[in-house]
Amino acid sequence: MVITVKRSGIARCEKVFEYSMPVEEAAETVVPDTMPDAAGILFACGTALLRGKDVQEGSVSVSGAVKAIVLYTPEGAEGIRSVETEIAVNAQFDAPGATAESLVTASLSLSSVDAKLLNPRKILVRCVVNVCAACYEAGETYISTGLEGEDAGRVETLTEPVTLCPVVCVKEKTFVVSDEYRLQPGLLPIGELLWHRAELVPGTVRNVGSRIVFSGSVRLDALYRAEGSEELCSASFESEYSQMLDTDAELNSPDCAVCSMLTAEYIEPIAFTGGERGISAEYHIVSQCVCSDSIHGEYLADCYSNACGLQVARSNVETGCSRRRSTQRAAVSEVLDASPGPVSVIKAFCRAGTAEYEEGAVRCPLAVTALYLASDGMVYSVSRRLSVRAEFQPAEGERVESATARCCECSSNIVQGGIELRAAVDFEVESACAERFSQIESVECVECDSTPERPSVVVIRAKEGDTLWLLGKRYHSTAAMIAGQNGLEGGEKLAGRVLLIPRAHN
Repeated sequence: MVITVKRSGIARCEKVFEYSMPVEEAAETVVPDTMPDAAGILFACGTALLRGKDVQEGSVSVSGAVKAIVLYTPEGAEGIRSVETEIAVNAQFDAPGATAESLVTASLSLSSVDAKLLNPRKILVRCVVNVCAACYEAGETYISTGLEGEDAGRVETLTEPVTLCPVVCVKEKTFVVSDEYRLQPGLLPIGELLWHRAELVPGTVRNVGSRIVFSGSVRLDALYRAEGSEELCSASFESEYSQMLDTDAELNSPDCAVCSMLTAEYIEPIAFTGGERGISAEYHIVSQCVCSDSIHGEYLADCYSNACGLQVARSNVETGCSRRRSTQRAAVSEVLDASPGPVSVIKAFCRAGTAEYEEGAVRCPLAVTALYLASDGMVYSVSRRLSVRAEFQPAEGERVESATARCCECSSNIVQGGIELRAAVDFEVESACAERFSQIESVECVECDSTPERPSVVVIRAKEGDTLWLLGKRYHSTAAMIAGQNGLEGGEKLAGRVLLIPRAHN
């Protein structure tokens, strides 16, 4: 007998490498000559910027920077001052399986920023950045769909439905968001911009044919000195964006993960027509999209022949991962001892570190700082490192693929002995469930011993789990013949029924 297995190829991008590691970097910065000496450090923060990624045979490199801002108290002067510095971040991974043609995704998340005063003119800034990278290789998954050949008609086949969820594209898009912000009513005009932090907030993701439409916003927090005085003020702004990315493939029911990173930012005070002071912002963003799609089909699950013996080889195929994303919110409240006593809180800062999942919970470190005005007229700060956790239990068969944390709320209140700081953290958790199925890879006819004479019909009582297919295979019959002999229709339960099983002719 000449029999060949028919196959159908499904394009996919297979993940061949994924790794993350913390990278610690440091840089010294000098207080400009136009500014007073530093007497003490109040607060340091930063923004992670993704600058580039590259893949070669067996290795991946990621480059970026941390744009850090340090607030300090000046010697012999009131108020506070700030200095900016940029710290280069570079990481290289050994990436077995990666090639120069691999598709690469990368991200940087800032875990911590600290500053130390070396002398009145020099500040050491340290940061820890978690660098993540993944590589995908374009390829195909082959599905056995049936048999062909001159003797294929003498073989009974069973096909089963299957849904595959392969990664079908890995794409990215760069774009710029520009905006001009007017201060909210009641705020004093801007004199000097001391501190700012831009944060990307993801929005919705949907598809229109072969295109992915994703949205989000940029939130900007700013601290400034009022024009003509040393009074400190804070303000917040938001800019929304919506972008479209072409996947080059017609999508059925896609599931797309979009990770957006800043590559550069330019924030500065401006004057509007009429003299009103505001802020000009320009954000350079890269959005990386990993898109899976649901593909429905049938695979060759089993076969047998009543004419000869068959030698069947099987292979296991992974369907891909069905993904689930959920948001878990955790709140924390802490009283920070403040001495001298606070009169007013100027600004409360909150920064969530790298999130991790372990034993039914997601957790991350949380750095909180309160900048306040004391009764002696001076500005002080108090800081604390906390840990935040939220319960999360994956569904049966799921595994947690990634978790990120973002501080979404931060507020403060003066209490006896200090400052009560309250923060809320949103954990974004992605879990996945991978399934496999066993398909027939090849079929070969083998010589059989002489088949003993069998009755043309046998009578059996069907057991639990019996199907027409299994009974046909067991008693050298076919599902169609059994159904016809017993007047059965599809979907009927067989357990406990007495059935006549006719023998098929070779």
